[in-house]
Amino acid sequence: MRPLRLPDARISARHKGFPPSMFGTTGAGVVGRSGILDFLTPLLLLGQEPLRHNLLTLQQFCAGRGLSSAPHVKTTMSPEIVNAQIEHGAWAVTVATPSQAIALRELGAERILLANELVEPHAIDWLAAEMADDPNFTCYCYVDSADGLDILEKRLDGCRRPFPVLIELGIPGGRTGVRDSAHALAFAERVAASPVLELAGVGGFEGVIGGELGPRLLEEVRAYLRRLRALADETLSGSEFIVTVGGSAFIELVGEILGPEWQAGRPVRVVLRSGCYVTHDSLGYQRFRDLVGAEYEALRFQPSLELWASVLSCPEPGLAIVDFGKRDTGLDSGFPVPLHRLRRGSTEIEPAPPGEVFACNDQHAYFRGGLEVGDRVGFGISHPCTTFDKWRLFPIVDKEYRVLGTAQTMF
Repeated sequence: MRPLRLPDARISARHKGFPPSMFGTTGAGVVGRSGILDFLTPLLLLGQEPLRHNLLTLQQFCAGRGLSSAPHVKTTMSPEIVNAQIEHGAWAVTVATPSQAIALRELGAERILLANELVEPHAIDWLAAEMADDPNFTCYCYVDSADGLDILEKRLDGCRRPFPVLIELGIPGGRTGVRDSAHALAFAERVAASPVLELAGVGGFEGVIGGELGPRLLEEVRAYLRRLRALADETLSGSEFIVTVGGSAFIELVGEILGPEWQAGRPVRVVLRSGCYVTHDSLGYQRFRDLVGAEYEALRFQPSLELWASVLSCPEPGLAIVDFGKRDTGLDSGFPVPLHRLRRGSTEIEPAPPGEVFACNDQHAYFRGGLEVGDRVGFGISHPCTTFDKWRLFPIVDKEYRVLGTAQTMF
């Protein structure tokens, strides 16, 4: 994969956290500033050192297990971060929607995995035209139904280049995906016989398996991965058959079930689609790391996102109101965790006092603990997927919080 073309990111009033004195400049124009004192709050910061650590950690894991990486870039939709993933060996990029595929293709992405069913006529037409015009561009998509196959075949009728599809294996009560192996095999046979489709592989997502965190959940994930492995064994074809799976929670289990021992002698490319690993978090995915670590030497990803906010008011004893809210961070996996404190008038960062965020409005968070008006507090976030989409531009900083550049998003 070649790096993407980076669109120009000129700072303006559309970018939260950047003061008017920086408007009109690019990321290079704010290098050397302090990511805490020279910016407004709330402010999302990306730490370069933990980011690089995470990139290298996954790259080394994939190399040791015979895996390819196609990071799910819907997590960040950031060209700068995606380029860093490409520099660390990404074989492809994964997206969730045709619009995301279009955005990445506009920047020059050569290989895209659309980890979803493709049924929208305009999207089918666009992808078919892109692949016809550029023999070096490939986009894969999922299929899980006869109706979905009908839509693709009718829309692609007459196309010069077969469209590569993956049979998606789901779970009962889960999201998309064929529920049983018999139907999956039937769909694979139909695709193999199609004049306009190509059976490129099989795929799925173990992250939709629910349940209490514990050994039983790990066994259910293993069982699903074995089902996917068995489906691959029954449908293998061609010189390179893709088997794609894997979020950021159970990476080690993918390496166990679909690693080199199974791959030996098979024409397979096992593609890991983890996305959130790249920045990790301070709560949601960390819980999965703790669970997996009870049975494996778990990959030690580091949280690289911090959300800094100011204390606006302390209207009651032990209650502080800070200036971030649902517009600034995802809350689907828990409230942000206090990490650091910068007292009013000080330049020394200290550990945050004991306390917790227990409620959020659109623009306010309620903190129970010992803070004072004017303090700045750095919080660790949970589930980066639902935080990145709330920011269009944010600083990249070193461990001293000096700005090294900026990253943009394309949501």
